[in-house]
Amino acid sequence: MSTYRRLASLELEVGSVRLERREAAVSSDFTRVTTTVVLEGAGCEGRGEDVTYDAADHEGFPTPDLARRWTLAALSAHLRETDLFPAGPPQRAPSRDYRRWAFESAALDLALRQAGISLGEAAGRA
Repeated sequence: MSTYRRLASLELEVGSVRLERREAAVSSDFTRVTTTVVLEGAGCEGRGEDVTYDAADHEGFPTPDLARRWTLAALSAHLRETDLFPAGPPQRAPSRDYRRWAFESAALDLALRQAGISLGEAAGRA
């Protein structure tokens, strides 16, 4: 079985979505902003970080209703159809991927924690 299939079939239960915004003044004219997506469910939490470069793109960050049971593949497909920039399109095209990956990596983290296994175990690797 491929690594993708192994991971895609992992199940997770999402109870809530929470966001944690962080800012750091890197220079006098630049503030670095990131947003951590926290998915909580079944007594566990999974985290994924949106590293979208432009601070303005972190404004209006969505908290989609993801509360239900998913496989990683189903959640990923749902996110492809979800507007993750409801305040307007991002300033850079790759930001769409960064935003989606923040949710997907939080989901992967949550699924692994709920299953009580490591990424290596889930992928069938030593």
